[in-house]
Amino acid sequence: MGYGLPAAIGAKVARPEPLVIDIDGDASFNMTLGKLGTASQFNVDEKIFLLNNDEQGMVTHLLKFYYDNHFCHSHNLNPDFVEASRAMGVQAESCSDVSDVNAKIKWLLESKDPAILEVKVAPKALSLPMRPALNFTSSTMATRSTKQSGLASLACTECRKQHLKCDARKPSCSRCLQNAFLCQYLPSRRGGRRKPRDLNRRTTLSHSDELNNSVILTNDHVSDQPNTPDSASARHVSIPAGIPPGQVPWPMIPPRHDLNQERLEPARDPWFHDDRFLRLFYENFHVAHPMLVPSASYHDRQYPEFLQLVVNFVGSHYVPSSTSQQYRDKVVAELACNSDRSHCMVQAWLIYSIAIYARGEPQEAQDAFSRAVEIALELGMNRVDFAASLNSESSLEAESIRRTWWELYITDVFMAAPFKGSSFQCSTMAPEVALPCEESAYTGTCDIPTPRKMLDFKRRVFASEETVFSSFSYRIEATTILCRALVLNRLRDYHRDHLQAVENALVSWVNHLPPKKLDIVDSYGNIDEMMFQAHMTISYATMLLHLPRSDLQSVLSQADDQFWPSASRHLASTLNRPIHSIKATEASRRISDAISLCPNVPKHTPFAIPALALCGMIQLATSIKHTEECFDHHYNRVTLILGCLKSTKRIWGLADSAYNSLRASAGEALSDSMERWCTEPLRKLFPTDSTPSSTDRTHQPTRPTSAISDAQDILFPPIVPGFVDPTCYSDAFFTSIPDFDIS
Repeated sequence: MGYGLPAAIGAKVARPEPLVIDIDGDASFNMTLGKLGTASQFNVDEKIFLLNNDEQGMVTHLLKFYYDNHFCHSHNLNPDFVEASRAMGVQAESCSDVSDVNAKIKWLLESKDPAILEVKVAPKALSLPMRPALNFTSSTMATRSTKQSGLASLACTECRKQHLKCDARKPSCSRCLQNAFLCQYLPSRRGGRRKPRDLNRRTTLSHSDELNNSVILTNDHVSDQPNTPDSASARHVSIPAGIPPGQVPWPMIPPRHDLNQERLEPARDPWFHDDRFLRLFYENFHVAHPMLVPSASYHDRQYPEFLQLVVNFVGSHYVPSSTSQQYRDKVVAELACNSDRSHCMVQAWLIYSIAIYARGEPQEAQDAFSRAVEIALELGMNRVDFAASLNSESSLEAESIRRTWWELYITDVFMAAPFKGSSFQCSTMAPEVALPCEESAYTGTCDIPTPRKMLDFKRRVFASEETVFSSFSYRIEATTILCRALVLNRLRDYHRDHLQAVENALVSWVNHLPPKKLDIVDSYGNIDEMMFQAHMTISYATMLLHLPRSDLQSVLSQADDQFWPSASRHLASTLNRPIHSIKATEASRRISDAISLCPNVPKHTPFAIPALALCGMIQLATSIKHTEECFDHHYNRVTLILGCLKSTKRIWGLADSAYNSLRASAGEALSDSMERWCTEPLRKLFPTDSTPSSTDRTHQPTRPTSAISDAQDILFPPIVPGFVDPTCYSDAFFTSIPDFDIS
C-alpha cells in the first residue's frame, strides 16, 4: 500500500517515453497523496486511475470472508480527490456513471500533463481474487516466488529499504544476487510487539510428513482434534460459501482457530531474540568498542549463543524498562558452564567484563577480564600470525580478532587505573599484533586494507613524509602513555628523568598528530569515537600525572574516593606544585571542552566516566583555590560534567557513584560562593555615578570616528561586563620560567 503513486513517478522519470499509468485504490492513494505536488512541480506526465470505494479494500476483503463481516476500521473518510489534485496543479476528473467511463479514460490518456481520473465504485466492492494452487504446503508457500504466487511471506532488508517486492529466495533473493547486495531476512516489526522467532517457525517436516500435512481446500469445517505428529489426517481450511472451486480469494489465511494447531519448536527466552537489544548494542557500545564484526555482517557471522547472550545483555542496559539483572544471571550461567576456548569466548568475557565494570562492580569485572586474558594467551592471540592462521589477513574475521586483542590491551590499562595494587596483564607484552584499520573501512561492504605494524607506526615520527594511521592506532598509543603514567605513580623511588619522559610523551603525542586527527568532529558533525577516546586518554593521563604532585591534592582529597588519586610525599616537590596544578587544570579543561562537543556519554566508552569525574573534581578544586572572579568559569564546567554523568547514570551504575560523589563535593564546597555569586554581581551591573564628570571625560581617550565604527556602535551596543564570564588563567604560566623543574 502507498507504493503506486511514488513508483509511477519514479518510472516516468526513469523512462519518459512510455505511457505510465498508476492504477490505485483510495486507501493506498491516500498514503502518498502529497506526491502529487512532486509530479506537478517537475511536470511528471503520469496518469492516475483511482478506484474509490471509500474502503480499505484488503482489510474489507479479510473481514468479509474470515471474520463473519465484522467490519472494523475499514471505512475511509476520504478527501475530495478532484479538488485536492487541482489544488496541487494536477488535472483531475471524476466518474460515477458506467456510461461515462470510456470518455473519461480517453480524456485521461490524451492529457498532456499529469492527470488523475477518480472512478467511484460501490462500497464494500471486493478486489479481484488471486488464484493460488489448491494443494500446497506451508513450506512451499514460504519459498514460492512472487511471480508465481503474487505474494511473499517475507522480504529481505535490502528490498524493504527500497520498497520493492522480494521473491524471498534463500540464501539470497534474485535482486540481491543480481546486485551483489548482502541479503538478510529479519522479522517485520508491524503488528504489535515482537514475538520470539521460534514461535513463528515450524519444525522441518520429512517428505512424507509434508504430504500428510498438506493443506486441502474443501468446504468441510475444520476438525477440533489437535494436530499431532502421529496424526495421519489432513488439515482442512474452509472456503467461504459462494466461491467457485479453483478460485480462492487472496490472501489464503486459515481461520483463527486453526492457527493454534501448528507444530512449534520449544520457545526460548523472548529477550534472546529481541532485535532492539542487538540494535542498541551496535548503536552505542559497539561504536566505542568495535571488536565484533560490523552490524551488517552480524547475522551472517552466526556467533555462538553465549556471545549473542552477552550482546543482548549489554544492549538491554539501553532500554529503560528492561531488567538487565535477570539477563546477567543467564549470561553468567551460560559462560560459566560452557567449555568453549575459542576467540569468541574471549570476546564474550571481554564485553561482559566492560559492562560489569560500567555497572559499578569492579571486582567481578576484574575476574571476568582475567578469564578473557587467560583464554586469549592460551590461544596465542597476542602473536602476529594468530588472526591470519584462522582467516585470510584481509577478512572481516581476522580484523575482528586483531581488534579484540587491542581491546584487551586497552581494557587492561583502564581497569587497573582505579586500583593501586592491580597488575597489568596485557600491556607488558611486545606489540606483535597488527594495527586495526580505519573505522570507515570496517563496515563489511569493502575489503579490509593490508594491516600495518606497530613498528611502522612508531617510525612515522622520523619519516620524510607524514603518514596517517587509523584513529584506533592513536588510541592504542595514548593508552600506552596512560599505562606509563600509572606505573610511575606507583613507584616509590624514581629519577626525575622518568617523570620528564612521561611528560615528553604526553606533549609529543599531540604534536605528532596529523591535522585531520586533531579534531574529534568533522565538518559534517560526525564524531570520530576512536580519536575522542585517544584525546580523552591523554588528558586523563595528564591529570593523573600532575594532580598528585599539585597543590590541589589537599583541597578535595578523600581516602575512600575511587576517582581521586591518592597522594604520596615522594611524588612531588612543594616548590613546583603550582605548575602541576596548572597542567592538571588545563587537562581537565580539555576534557570538558571535548565532552561539550559530544555530550551523549552513553555512546562513549564507560571508561570515560572516571575521567569525567576527575575532570569535575579538578575544576571544583581549582575554583576553591582561585579567586571568585573566575567562579562562573569553573562552576559552568562542573555543572556540565554533572549533567553528563546524570544522563549516564540511568544506564551505568559507575556513573551513578561518580555523579553522587561530585555532586556532594560541589554542594559542600561551592555553597558559600554561590550565595555571594547570586547577590554581588547585581551591584556590579550599575555604576555608582550615573554620568561621568567633565574631568573624567577629558581624560578619556577619543576614538577616531568613521562610518564603520559608528555602525558598530549601533549594531553592537556596549555589553555590561557582569554578563560575561571571566576567563581563568594564570599570568605566571605564560611568563618565562628560568628553571622548569617538574620533579
